[in-house]
This record gives sequence, structure tokens and C-alpha cells, in this order.
Amino acid sequence: MREFDQLFKALNIVEENLKEELLNVGVLQTVSANSLIVEKHKYIKWLALVIHGKVRVWQENQDRQILLYYVNPIQTCVLSLAAIFKDCKSLINAKTMEETTIIKIPVRHAAEWSFTYKSWNSFTTKSFIHSYEDLLYSYKDLAFNTVNKRLLNYIQSSSRQNNSPYIKLSHSQLAKEIGTTREVVSKTLKQLEHSGIVNLSFKQIELL
Repeated sequence: MREFDQLFKALNIVEENLKEELLNVGVLQTVSANSLIVEKHKYIKWLALVIHGKVRVWQENQDRQILLYYVNPIQTCVLSLAAIFKDCKSLINAKTMEETTIIKIPVRHAAEWSFTYKSWNSFTTKSFIHSYEDLLYSYKDLAFNTVNKRLLNYIQSSSRQNNSPYIKLSHSQLAKEIGTTREVVSKTLKQLEHSGIVNLSFKQIELL
């Protein structure tokens, strides 16, 4: 299958036995946008490798969310990866941001391969390092930056990624991205608008 070949190439998998095992136990699946693929307090039975699309990973407490990181193509959720080495319930939620193609691996195989195949061990190690850096950045942003700074950083980053001055997100969605409340986001955006930094319209922000 094309998706498996893409995975083999991206992860530099050269062991023929591992390729055969991935083809035998891996399940190719296309998931619609806004679908939960990992849910808090539930046991993780599959490790999902993203082939196309994007997945948002966060923690939640009452009405507040803390964004941890995004899972992009040829990546996996490292907190799910960590959970496969210990039979425990998930501490996070993960939801698709758009239609996403994944390859699901039963957790027992994903754990065994880390001790059996060099290329798979390399992939899991790099995944841990990359996500550790993302988590440190998220912690630094929350601990040391004001809401105004976090919100402006997010708007500027989104503008660069989309190559557009327009950010099409509601105030509630923005609040989830930067770990605050909708009311705080609305107040902060008004301040940025009065300062001539942004222009506000319905579910859209223009970075001036």
C-alpha cells in the first residue's frame, strides 16, 4: 500500500521483518475531522501513526484546556507512546483537526518492536525528544508569558503557517489554544484592536 511505503521511507525502516509485521498488524484508517482518537481515562489499545492530516493533543480541567502539542504527518502522540510501556489509562485527549489518515498499531507490537528493531527504536526515541521539546516550549509559554503575549504569538504563528493575515477561529477556540477563557480572549483581542495590531470580524482576525 502507498501509505505503508511512505511510512517505511519516512522512518527509514529497512528491516524486512518489521515491514512484514507492520503490513500484517497495521490498520489503515481515514478519520473525519473533529474525531477523538485518544480519550482521557481510557486505556490505549492502539498507537496511531499520522500519515496525512493533523491531530491536536491537550489536557482538560473543567472548562479549561491546555494545548500540549500537535501531531503532524509521520508522527505519533508521544504520551500515547509512553503509555504503551505501562498498562495505564490515558492522561490526555487527542482529536483530529481535519480529515486525517492514520495507521493503527496494536500497543503490544509497538512496545515489542522498540526492543527488537533498530529503526523502530530510533523512531520512538526521536518522537520522545521532539515532543519533550514541544512540552518545554508550552510550559515556558504558560509560565513566563502574559495572556496578551501568548495570544499575539499564536496569531502571528498562525499567520506565518497559513501565509495569510487572516485567522479564522472563534474566541472560544482561541481560548483553548492558549489555555485561558473565552472572556479573557475577547477582552485581550479588543485591546489589540484598539492598539491597531488586529482587526476583528465574525470568527475572523486580521493581523495588521
